Amino acid sequence: MVCVNSCVYTDDSCRARVREVQGNSLCPPIMQTRQTRRSFALLFLLMAALVPVSSPVASAEIVCCGASEFELYLIGENNEATMTPFEKELNGIYEKGVSQSVQGVEEIATWSIVWDQSATLSESTWRLNIAYEVENAAGVHANATVEVKIGNNAYTADSGNPGAFMTGSDMIGIDIEIPQVAVNRNDVVEVTFSVRSILFTQPGDDSSIRFVWGEDTGSALRSTLPLVTIEMPNALVVGDEVYFPVILRSGFGERMWSSLEDFEFKIGGIVISDVRSPSIVSGGVEVPFVWNPGSNPNDGAYQVNLSIWLNNGDIPLNTGRSHDITFEEGGGSQSYHFGEPARAVSSRLDVNIDVDYDGSQITRTVELEIEGSMASWLRWGMDNIGNNSLPSDHLFSQVQGSVAAGLSENGKVDQSEKDVLLNHLDSSTRNLELFLGNTGLALNPDGLFEGDLFDLNPEVSIDLMGVASINDNPLRIRIDVVMDLSGQERIMLISDFIRPQLGNGIWTMNGDPAVNLQVRLTASAFSGLYSLIKENIPDNMEVTHYRAGLFEVVILEVDGLSDEEKFEIEYTMNGSALFSPFITLLSVILLLVVGIVIGLRMTKYRSRWITITSSIAFTGLMGYVYALSTLPPTFVMGIGAICAILSIPLAVISPKREMDWSLSDGQLSEDYETAMAREIPTVDCPACNTSNPVESMERPLRLPCGGCGRNLRIEA
Repeated sequence: MVCVNSCVYTDDSCRARVREVQGNSLCPPIMQTRQTRRSFALLFLLMAALVPVSSPVASAEIVCCGASEFELYLIGENNEATMTPFEKELNGIYEKGVSQSVQGVEEIATWSIVWDQSATLSESTWRLNIAYEVENAAGVHANATVEVKIGNNAYTADSGNPGAFMTGSDMIGIDIEIPQVAVNRNDVVEVTFSVRSILFTQPGDDSSIRFVWGEDTGSALRSTLPLVTIEMPNALVVGDEVYFPVILRSGFGERMWSSLEDFEFKIGGIVISDVRSPSIVSGGVEVPFVWNPGSNPNDGAYQVNLSIWLNNGDIPLNTGRSHDITFEEGGGSQSYHFGEPARAVSSRLDVNIDVDYDGSQITRTVELEIEGSMASWLRWGMDNIGNNSLPSDHLFSQVQGSVAAGLSENGKVDQSEKDVLLNHLDSSTRNLELFLGNTGLALNPDGLFEGDLFDLNPEVSIDLMGVASINDNPLRIRIDVVMDLSGQERIMLISDFIRPQLGNGIWTMNGDPAVNLQVRLTASAFSGLYSLIKENIPDNMEVTHYRAGLFEVVILEVDGLSDEEKFEIEYTMNGSALFSPFITLLSVILLLVVGIVIGLRMTKYRSRWITITSSIAFTGLMGYVYALSTLPPTFVMGIGAICAILSIPLAVISPKREMDWSLSDGQLSEDYETAMAREIPTVDCPACNTSNPVESMERPLRLPCGGCGRNLRIEA
């Protein structure tokens, strides 16, 4: 079909006319009308013929499920109070107490969720169950009220007149009648529980009733909602593999997949374990199960079955359908289009931080190695920079920059796409904070860096590690910052940096925390650290601090760090080079040498085993205190001084040596040789300079001079 200057010609007879009218501004009106009608008819036929070819997965069967009754467990408190159907998301116990002094209405809590799917709810009865504990009283009379809001509609119920009587530890339940009502996507479903007219029976001191919810409490809202709609599009034969897409749409979005307790997908009784990266679709997630049928598979109808377990011990939700599959010789020619990868499926994060402190500035390098669904999501995001179909609040829709039309959305990350993202991150620290924050990596920059990124002038680099295609292979993000010191004495080394995530969270592998952290701080010989301050260190975190004369090192390692851990490690810097590692080492060595020399000189004529033993012990002690302990330099030098001072009393209490002049049992000649070989101390007479031997250890000692006969007095 050829169009020239608004004239449409569709048959061969018109082609000559096309050549004649090229360059003219108008076409003959009659021919234009006729050809337009014929073109519309032909265009309609062509579009009808192309529909099944361009949409190989258009035939999607909704195989499950209508509205069902299930528990929405109560979790969180204050602004973070919410509800979830997944027991795996229950972490911690929350409570609120009400004492007998409370008058009027006391609101216990309000829990809410944002519903992510439109549906019409049929008339049903919902029930709120919440656990309680009565303390220091026989029981409590109270009127309990529940208000449920679905969008703009509110429904209220209470425990009736004269109210409920609660005693001991139990559960209170209130039914709420819900009429037929429509719930739209992004509507808020909210439940508020409150009590009034509280009257304690046989109250004691500090009587109260505590309402508890969260893990292992059973507190939940039993609701009737469409939990999940499951669609199964037609199977696709892609090369030697068969893709079975499964779409789960739910008010809980992608969590309907990531927070499931378990699942099982079968084809003809064979369990399929090959599950590729799920992708986000409207109101849910699409999961591709992949089957390799082997060589020479047979065409025909294949039955597939899917079972999912919402929670441990639940009856599974079972569904399935039959697929008519035709295999082609040499492999299937169809293709499977991967959408935006779901972030919260299975991802690992290795954080390596190197910090160098030279006394005037601190240089920090933060490397984030990412593997799993988050790696796929980041590669996909770079490939979709400039994609106008992304929501306005999507992280990658806010990246400013242009990418060549042929490179965008081509299934791989091109250099220009990576450069656009790097320019976006380098242009503003605000952009980098958003990239690291909830809409991106779900990290808290304040926990990774020692100051505000705005003051640190960060430099960012991205290493795809040789893999540009969109898959789960690792990639690395490196951020370098420099902090110039201007009077700071206390600096943050690391603190909890994983933002809390509902459900399993982003950084999990098979439901377990998958963040590994390693931090290395190195201080120069003439700077060093004064002390290391640790707060709420997790049990599995190892912190090593040692000095080595020319440098000082702190190493921190932990595997399996979760967003529940709240910790902080800071260090204070030395105020003077006199307390640096090198000067401290010289001081310790000098104090040890002084103590040893004093001890040896004071025990010239005494037994030295105490002095030698104590010197060895003091040397070992100071080696540990200096190198391996985390004591400040002032304490280290103080302990060294104490060791040197202790050498004096230890030398004083050392016993005197006794000289043995008795003859041995051997021959006299042998005793003579031994006596001649023995060193005898001498003393010179100050009058005649005669050298007199001193053969006695007694002190003081009077000895006559062998030359002039004068008495000599020896004190030591």
